[in-house]
Amino acid sequence: MRLTRRGVGVLVVAALALGLGVSYGARSLDAVLVPSLVALAIGVVQVLRRRRPVVRRSRPVPGFPGETRRVSVAVESNLPCDVGESTEEGLRAIDPDARLAGDGSYEYEVELLERGEHALGPATVRQRDTLGLVYHTTAVRETTPMLVYPRVEPIADRTAFAGLVERAGTQDRDAFDRLREYSSGDSLRDINWKASAKRPIEEFVVTEFAAQDEGGISIVAESEVGHADEMASAAASIAGYLLDADLLVDVVAPGGEVEEGRGEEHRTRILELLARTGAGRIDGSRGDRADVHVFADEDGTTVRIRETRHRFESLVGTDDSAVGPAGTGIHEEVIA
Repeated sequence: MRLTRRGVGVLVVAALALGLGVSYGARSLDAVLVPSLVALAIGVVQVLRRRRPVVRRSRPVPGFPGETRRVSVAVESNLPCDVGESTEEGLRAIDPDARLAGDGSYEYEVELLERGEHALGPATVRQRDTLGLVYHTTAVRETTPMLVYPRVEPIADRTAFAGLVERAGTQDRDAFDRLREYSSGDSLRDINWKASAKRPIEEFVVTEFAAQDEGGISIVAESEVGHADEMASAAASIAGYLLDADLLVDVVAPGGEVEEGRGEEHRTRILELLARTGAGRIDGSRGDRADVHVFADEDGTTVRIRETRHRFESLVGTDDSAVGPAGTGIHEEVIA
């Protein structure tokens, strides 16, 4: 419990009155000192009998970096109070403080800055007596979570996903997937003679079809420490693009897994996983078996789509260049 500036002023006046009373008689004591001390005593009693304040916040819906959300704050206090809200890094509160006459509510806006689950609060409530002479500060430590999704970029290079999308979106064995070089064990009926005629003698290419009932598309996301944001952004962007095509998508990340599904609710579950996940690797060989593998480190973010690697920035920008098939560093594709 402490005195406010007003309380300090009243105390100074009371001390002056006491000095004047000692020097010039008791009339000063009756006129100034006694009322001042009574006011201070009433303030002390009120603050001593205060009820612990309660702060309740609304829980804003999750959003993306750069967006803002409105937070409603309800305060229970039997005394006038000043309320101050704080937020964790990753959020920026706009005018989060308020002065209330007692029980009341107010609103403020919060700007979403960084991916992750951040806290709104804790709050500091400064309760004062009705005359504003004495106050007590209480830290209300309860917080409210605020989820910020990873940044989602629009996929511009749709050709990189063309074969994958067609394969996952069809049950027709005649649906074309891609052309590749012939290898021993391939069926002769799959050789594309028209395309092979354009190549040197005894070099054949094979038409690869979409397998029947391939199911959904699996995405595995991994990253080195310090690069989880880039990983999450790339995985969220790709998953969103595939869900927009009404495909079944499952996602595995260091923070967990979302099983195969489609639709807006499924999109939300994927975004929630990628908002919370940290850096790390996936146990086993799931990354090698995935249709799409995302990996982020100090050299950037790489996306492997089946056998071909791409820089993530080339998929969302105007550059259609790729790093190349896995392990080669060169992008070669057979064109019919």
